[in-house]
Amino acid sequence: MAATRYGELRDQIFRQSFPNIYAPAILRDADSQYHPLPISERLVQCIWYDQRLTAGLTTTDGRPVAVIFPGWWNLEAGPDFHHATVKVGDDPEVTGAIEVHLRAEDWMHHGHARDPLYDNVVLHVVLWEAGSQTLQRTRLGDAIPQIVLQNQLAAPIEQLYDEIDLDAYPHNVGNHAGRCAATLADLPDSEVATLLDSAGDERFAGKTRRFARWIQRLGPEQAFYEGWMEALGYKANKTAFRTLAQRLPITESENARSAAIFFGVAGFLPIKQTDAYGKRLWKSWWKLRPDYADRQLPKETWRLTGIRPANHPHRRLGAAVALLKRHPNLADKVIAAIESDGDPAKLFLQVRDDYWQHHFTLGGQPQAKPQELIGATRAAEIVANIVLPFVAAHEPRLASQVKDRYAALRPASDNAIVRLAGEQLFAKAAVANRHVKTTRQQQGLIQIFQDFCLNDKSACRLCQFPELVRRWASGD
Repeated sequence: MAATRYGELRDQIFRQSFPNIYAPAILRDADSQYHPLPISERLVQCIWYDQRLTAGLTTTDGRPVAVIFPGWWNLEAGPDFHHATVKVGDDPEVTGAIEVHLRAEDWMHHGHARDPLYDNVVLHVVLWEAGSQTLQRTRLGDAIPQIVLQNQLAAPIEQLYDEIDLDAYPHNVGNHAGRCAATLADLPDSEVATLLDSAGDERFAGKTRRFARWIQRLGPEQAFYEGWMEALGYKANKTAFRTLAQRLPITESENARSAAIFFGVAGFLPIKQTDAYGKRLWKSWWKLRPDYADRQLPKETWRLTGIRPANHPHRRLGAAVALLKRHPNLADKVIAAIESDGDPAKLFLQVRDDYWQHHFTLGGQPQAKPQELIGATRAAEIVANIVLPFVAAHEPRLASQVKDRYAALRPASDNAIVRLAGEQLFAKAAVANRHVKTTRQQQGLIQIFQDFCLNDKSACRLCQFPELVRRWASGD
């Protein structure tokens, strides 16, 4: 697909070379017995997010700290803030994660020293100085600079406790927008809509180009198979699901794509099974295991914690097997659905499996109420992100139908990236919602965020997105 106007302006600015990257964050609540007020890590997170701190911050070993950007609040597993940029002492500026605790020893108590999610922490922020003489270390053994806030707060802790509305953070604070928010506010709504549409088209074009490369390298059926498998893995396990699709390719016989082989190659079949379904899988797998030993995924491939039960990889894999059984020629069916003006989402909604409609994990507690294996929201996202780009890449004759489908899709449910991007670009969620009316515009919002916000280490000082908006408004 040809470059969009947004893409052309972005590439012009990138070629003129501009900065790099920034930071976000999250905290977990924890009651404390060390203060008469119910001080929690969430309160310390809010203090850090608003930088309610004195000038001239120093680490526990006496080095000055300059906070270029405090980071973005992380609402998922891992450190409290991501993409923060700080300068400690004479060291160069670094961008990475910030972890916040009430006490320094909580780093060890919470198991962060063994967790790879915390390998890129560049600053440990704690409220109280007790036990802070010892620097904490990452899993890789790197010492982490540490700040104690106890004597570096902009106001007494009691005053901050009374002033800070914990329920408003992070999405309803309204004072953490990027510099671009004021620039976008000056554009007419119609121009903002056109900008988001063009950025959304650029994002779609990128996905189409990716499928074109996959089709050329793998063939259309395998390319589409890897695409929807990746989508079933969600963000946490998308790579694992695509790897599994590569190790069990679509061209293998139907018997080779049985549940036992999928769960066995995924590494989800220990010898001991606790229910009839698991025992049946194991009975088939132990005979076949020698033939697939070189394909089995290592245990560390999978992320099994910090995931909603309904999205557990066991259940997602059960859905994948059921989808293959229901639609062994799924690529042909989605093309036919687009060609006949049908609804390709229905193909994903038709998946049924009695065991996985009542279980979240292998051998887990049965659920009384059945749940869809692939819900309407996930099916719509697969259509937007996988089906339409695949059809556009594989069947250029259907380009007009694909374009119309994409433009008409309703926006998907909010996620952390969409909310963060909306706040960064429009200051308030209500303003972002007013502008983002379609999937195309939502994808445009994400594209802008990834192109600029994620490549800015300067806390907006050197970001070139306002320049892109200026050129856009001038018709450049």
